[in-house]
Amino acid sequence: MACFLRREEPFHFVPGPAALKIRKEYLVGAAACFLCLLSGAVNVHFVRLFTFAVGNLTGDIFRMLIEFDHSENDYYAAFTLLLILVTFIAGAATSGATIHHPRFDLERPYGRSLMAIGFIFIIAAILEPHSPMIALPVAAFASGFQNAMATRYHGIILRTTHVTGIITDLGQYLGMRLAGNLVETWKIWLHFCLFASFLLGGFAGITLDSVTGDRAAFIIASIYLLFGLLFHLFKHHFLSLHGEDEGEGGGGKSGQSRL
Repeated sequence: MACFLRREEPFHFVPGPAALKIRKEYLVGAAACFLCLLSGAVNVHFVRLFTFAVGNLTGDIFRMLIEFDHSENDYYAAFTLLLILVTFIAGAATSGATIHHPRFDLERPYGRSLMAIGFIFIIAAILEPHSPMIALPVAAFASGFQNAMATRYHGIILRTTHVTGIITDLGQYLGMRLAGNLVETWKIWLHFCLFASFLLGGFAGITLDSVTGDRAAFIIASIYLLFGLLFHLFKHHFLSLHGEDEGEGGGGKSGQSRL
């Protein structure tokens, strides 16, 4: 009789490895979309003011070659484009040196990297009224750093500073699905959301420039700083809550590195 009168222990739900994986996919997708939104705003801002993109280099490279043509004789623009190209590569190299691997892993310093990108964009915003030839390469450095932060996740390539690769992958996945191949639905939706976020960011950049008198770079840089700080704090909170579960389900730290 006593066994029926015994008070039951309170039930606590602890998410297992499967639930943790789903949460991380949402986390990565949301973060990548937000970075695309910010990049869209950044690119629109600099293109509107100076006709130079700092995150999409395909057009810049060919424009540089055209500007170097003697008939055009615009070496200032050509040299600025060359600096944008070099500093974008330097930013990506710095990202590789500090984050160490293109595969996503929550233990890597993404939050601090985003805060650093925000500070760099603030420097570019300060320089752009009087020294655009310096401000543009500085902004390109930040864009290159961002684009190299986390390029691979579950077999897909995450691009967050330009849209060409995003819509290429989206079209490829749609074509594979139409041909009857097995393509995970979340990959299609992720690339669609990345593309939509980039467009939305472009409209946001236009609106911010109109409201602030072409000083949107300060606001965008501040958002990078805030987002980096929040991501840094959330990451530590997330890992402190679920680090033990990941260790049991994925072999500890080595299991996290396989994300």
